[in-house]
Amino acid sequence: MNVRQAVLAAGMISAAMLAGCSGLDSQPAEVVAPEQQIPQRGVMILQCGRTPVRVTLTGDQALVEAMQGRFLLERVVTASGARYEAPDDSSTSFWNKGDQGLLTIRGESLPECEPAGALVLQAGEWVVEDINRGGIIDRSRVTLNFGNDGRVSGRASCNNYVGAYQVDGRSLQLTQLATTRRACAPALNEQETRFVQTLEQISRFHLDETGALILEGEEGGSLKARLE
Repeated sequence: MNVRQAVLAAGMISAAMLAGCSGLDSQPAEVVAPEQQIPQRGVMILQCGRTPVRVTLTGDQALVEAMQGRFLLERVVTASGARYEAPDDSSTSFWNKGDQGLLTIRGESLPECEPAGALVLQAGEWVVEDINRGGIIDRSRVTLNFGNDGRVSGRASCNNYVGAYQVDGRSLQLTQLATTRRACAPALNEQETRFVQTLEQISRFHLDETGALILEGEEGGSLKARLE
């Protein structure tokens, strides 16, 4: 992640932190997920009760950023999920179990952590750099803007588009997509068609280890975008 992306991501979670107060007195419930659903790399934006938390996974380490501070944790052996602990303080840990997790800071357990999906999508304008793993036309522009009113909009290559979206954890559904009807160059028109068709099929999303937004569909389509 470059400096600009890091600043944008940090600003996003900092703003979320200022909006809520921490809740440290609830005991988290047990969460179980199949091993193949547990991410080993990438960025997780979570909501632990009223406390927003950012977790950056890099295989054997997890960087946890919360209102209580920043903690670099090391992976330890566990029967299920992926557990990380502070090397010098086992009372600070993060237990990653798929889309959810359990976070303990200095012996105090936060409420069960769940994906704060809307906060990720609403972080700013996402500029698409790849459609279905085929890149995009040089100097063309494709964007995604997720509003806090449930509307999505942007540029599809040549025309603008609008639509609606719903988020549930890492699940994402886009509906009611419509574009303007300006005449486009054939290559841009073909790219625009691929983008809109892919967008209609999107069913889930996540951030990869570089901070890029990855949108994926059940039929194999995908979009990759970065905050501008």
